[in-house]
Amino acid sequence: MGSAMPKLGFPAAFVVCAALVGCQGFTAPGSVSEPDPAQVKHEPNRGVPNDAVHAKAMADSKARLPPDQQAPAVETATASHILIRYKGALRTTPDVVRSKEDARKLADQVVKKLQGGADWATTANDYTEDPSGKGQGGKLGTFPKGRMVPEFDTKVFALAPGGVSDVVETGFGYHIIKREN
Repeated sequence: MGSAMPKLGFPAAFVVCAALVGCQGFTAPGSVSEPDPAQVKHEPNRGVPNDAVHAKAMADSKARLPPDQQAPAVETATASHILIRYKGALRTTPDVVRSKEDARKLADQVVKKLQGGADWATTANDYTEDPSGKGQGGKLGTFPKGRMVPEFDTKVFALAPGGVSDVVETGFGYHIIKREN
């Protein structure tokens, strides 16, 4: 390390020394001391506010800002979907050999079943080709606006809670979307 020090220069050498010895080498002897533990006031959770205190502090700080300077709330949705894939769609596995036209026909049939009163979760489990939603009623969970591809995002955030979409095409295939909230 001694041969590297002249190449680093004083600022870099100071950082290296500070990291290794806590800067004590750059202070006069006897001037570094630890605080007397008897004089240190102990405050539980100092620097780590509990949830209620933190939430109130955040609300108070936002209340002091004019409305035009406050960060907008991020809109979220909880949704489920049924994905019907076709050969050539994004992330489609080689076992999917259905044509795009046949996938659209199947998606239209699924929408008619749902409109006829079929149970959403059962229908999703029977038809979805999204591996993460299979066996889960097509559940996608909760996500912020802008997270999904634009066609999907636009449709899900236009639905009222409990609403079911018509067929929505994305690069992944054809979707039928149910907005939970």
